[in-house]
Amino acid sequence: MKILLVNPYIHDVSAYDFWLKPVGLLYIAKALRLSGEDVKLVDLLDRKIPGNDAHDGAYGTGKFNSKILKSLGEYKIQRYLKRYGAPESIFDELKFEPDVILVTSMMTYWYGGVFETIRRLKQRFEAPIILGGNYPTLLPRHAKKSGADMIIEGDGIPKVYEAIEQLTGKQMKKSIGLNWFEEITPDYTLYNNLDAAVVHTTYGCPFRCTYCVAWQKGFRSRSLDSVIEEIESLSKIGVKDIAFYDDAILFDKVRFKSILENLPQTLRYHLPNGIHASYVDEEIASLFMKKNFKTVRIGYETGDPYLQKKTGGKVTNLTFNRAVEILKSAGFTYDEIGVYLMVGLPGQTFESALEDLKNVAKTGVRPFLNEYTLIPGSMDWYEALKNGEISEDVDPLILKGALIHHWWKGSMGVEKIEEIKRKVQRFYLSRSIEELYDG
Repeated sequence: MKILLVNPYIHDVSAYDFWLKPVGLLYIAKALRLSGEDVKLVDLLDRKIPGNDAHDGAYGTGKFNSKILKSLGEYKIQRYLKRYGAPESIFDELKFEPDVILVTSMMTYWYGGVFETIRRLKQRFEAPIILGGNYPTLLPRHAKKSGADMIIEGDGIPKVYEAIEQLTGKQMKKSIGLNWFEEITPDYTLYNNLDAAVVHTTYGCPFRCTYCVAWQKGFRSRSLDSVIEEIESLSKIGVKDIAFYDDAILFDKVRFKSILENLPQTLRYHLPNGIHASYVDEEIASLFMKKNFKTVRIGYETGDPYLQKKTGGKVTNLTFNRAVEILKSAGFTYDEIGVYLMVGLPGQTFESALEDLKNVAKTGVRPFLNEYTLIPGSMDWYEALKNGEISEDVDPLILKGALIHHWWKGSMGVEKIEEIKRKVQRFYLSRSIEELYDG
């Protein structure tokens, strides 16, 4: 059976390739190939596709090709919605005629890119389309409007087998079961030109932050041998940069230290997802430095003790400051250590957010602002529904951080957030903490 796997376009007001790879789809690819199926990948976000690379950044990151789609004036928001990804001509250039098509998805607010991708696939092929990933899992009713012939809620290879058999009427050799996360690795050999890859050593998260949904997947870990074998195989096909996309990579420190000790030192490593400050110690920091980690991000989110506790209690100011000092003592610089701060949290004031920025700046590391997004399925989402702040049929696009603060009453407001962003930009340019005090 011929099976086409597609990573769809992004529709958003902004997007950047921080090592974005459709890891779940690549796991499915490996399982299907082990089952004897003929598999082809079309990753519309692959910047190695001619016409999709606007600008290369550091360590395998970079800008996507983009196209303005429309103004968001209908929402009274002065921003433009853009499409990010490969030129439309890629669909006409496909010579593969599939029996079934699998489309993945990431952010719920990127659903417009999913809709366009499915529409173009329907125009080009007669094969039935199955939609999976985060979007139909979190918003199944909305995802049924996508044009897909079937949606898959949740994860797991067995669900994919079942969906394909149901749509095609063909029986498949089921080579992989419920333990897919340990049994196989993502099939990166489907890329023609690959210099960076994403690796997960764990899946899900043991914490229950109110603004997040990662905990709903449970939490499981891969073995040392499985992780190291994957990284060594990626090195053999030309990968230079590895981004660990775990949600709680330091939770089992003993296990992760074993992984660190066995990492090949010929590659560069990155931690873009925000590590938990309370698990950082001198040995971990020393191994990060020894093993060539170039990007270390800490998930601080807020310095307000009340909001820290209310949103899940994963960090305190004491553990944050200690983690920064340990990393700096190990030799990491301003450009290598970044701290994620969330701005626009429910109940957060302008003064509180600005104080958080000052505290981070005083530690001598770089703050990165994350505008609060209301994620469907999160505890915050259900609280907002209960309070009548949103309706279940709200457009997922305008829940994104860059847009929600234009209209949501639970936010401090877009004007105050823009003022904070301006202060941060001036701080980036001058590295003077005084920029956070001046008007």
